[in-house]
Amino acid sequence: MPQTSKQNRIRRMLLFIVCATCAAFYTWSVVKIYLAQRLADHSDEPSLLRAIALAPQNADYHNLLCRRMIFVSEEPQRALSECKKASTLNPYNSSIWLDLAQAYYFTGDRQLSIAVTQKALAVDPTTPDTLWSVANFFLIQGNASEAMKQFAIVLREEPSLAPAVLNICWQSLHDTNRIQSILPPNPQIYMAFIKLLLSTGDVNSASHIWSSLMLSKLALDYRQGLFYIDSLLQNHEVTQASEAWKQLALRSKTLQAYFQPDNLIMDGSFSQEILNSGFDWRYSPKPQISVTLDRAEFHTADRSLKLVYNGGGGDAGIFQYIAVQPGTRYRLSAWVRSEDLEAANGPVLAVVDSDNNETYSSTEETIGTTTWHRVETVLQTGPETRLLILAVLRRPGETHIQGNFWIDDIKLEALPPGETAQ
Repeated sequence: MPQTSKQNRIRRMLLFIVCATCAAFYTWSVVKIYLAQRLADHSDEPSLLRAIALAPQNADYHNLLCRRMIFVSEEPQRALSECKKASTLNPYNSSIWLDLAQAYYFTGDRQLSIAVTQKALAVDPTTPDTLWSVANFFLIQGNASEAMKQFAIVLREEPSLAPAVLNICWQSLHDTNRIQSILPPNPQIYMAFIKLLLSTGDVNSASHIWSSLMLSKLALDYRQGLFYIDSLLQNHEVTQASEAWKQLALRSKTLQAYFQPDNLIMDGSFSQEILNSGFDWRYSPKPQISVTLDRAEFHTADRSLKLVYNGGGGDAGIFQYIAVQPGTRYRLSAWVRSEDLEAANGPVLAVVDSDNNETYSSTEETIGTTTWHRVETVLQTGPETRLLILAVLRRPGETHIQGNFWIDDIKLEALPPGETAQ
């Protein structure tokens, strides 16, 4: 019995020693991992070497040291051994293979660099981040054709990267047709390319890509293309802007509702959403003048434009660009009414030259309280005039004004030779 008790004590002691040893080993392993990570976080070479000494099987530490030797200390020959160790320890990490490829590239071994780049692709052939890195590296290697293949996949798989992809392709190639050849059937990406071309001032190439998109059968939200109209207007490309506006309308029943037969004014009855873009109404709030769409008061449709004046102001902030022909006579007409509109000079609809802000013509003023009545004016465009602005103005605008003013059913039509206002 005493012998058995002694044996039990020995067993317990041995078990304790084993457990303590395991615990110590586990604790030291955890401490080593922690210390190695802390050292690796410093990113300098001595710290990375110490991290590797503590965790020699960690591929990431070898790869970090490899990258530092390539890009910081610029010692690609030394980096090779660390990159190779990293790829051996973790052959399933595409970024490790790419770092090894760069090490080979900077040591002058182009063939091995290409071969290792292909290994990175074999490991991860579809992830956009990997393909992005591979494509960029192919560009560095001077292999634009292979780079474009990878960028094409990135565009297809991750459209949000389109601005970055298209920018680097443009900076590298400056070849519109070649870049267009890798665009997937996605209007968002076509629009991104058009924006890039416009930002470089290449309006002709942007127009080419726009035309290709318009000729395609791709489903398109007209709102995606409004920036293009605005850019053309800013660059005084009125004819192109007008044509692009009509092309958008042909692709959208919603936008077609803004057009009215024999009327150059878009949505002259204010029945549609104000787009603040293109050839539709634009609105910029002005102090002392409230502008709203009124469903309670209108001339023919279901709402009108209501202006509430409270003190002063010359420009109501609501306007529209109008594409016109040079040397042509037009008649502008509208239906208006007012309520308690107290002013020395009332509001008018004015047609203004977009280049010099000179007023071509304006309707008669409205003051006091009036029922719905028609106002009109006739104007003649100049020999070079292609773009007008229709606005609600007061001249002068510094005088006091108080009250309500409604506008509806605005129309601008070309007059046959010899016809005058009715």
